[in-house]
Amino acid sequence: MGYTTVERGTLNTTSYCLYFKYGDSFISPFHDIPMLADEANRTYNMVVEIPRWTNAKMEMSTKEPLNPIRQDIKEGNLRYVKNCFPYHGYIWNYGAIPQTWEDP
Repeated sequence: MGYTTVERGTLNTTSYCLYFKYGDSFISPFHDIPMLADEANRTYNMVVEIPRWTNAKMEMSTKEPLNPIRQDIKEGNLRYVKNCFPYHGYIWNYGAIPQTWEDP
């Protein structure tokens, strides 16, 4: 059994969101995916919010049930990350380690 995702809405719109499932159950990527994938080998899980070569500024929605990934909005506009010239978007996967909080 593994983790899968379910898309709702249309990408690059305010309706788009990405939910996570483990088996047949919806889960929170923030609370339900363990930080450590393999403690003995010091392997950590990562939730990718912005896949490489993309520039939609996606984030885990910490205030919604199940914490789906949604595109960030600032002043009513969808946000995008800058391109890392000459490439489109980020040249790496950007995300978070589950069950951790960013430094306020």
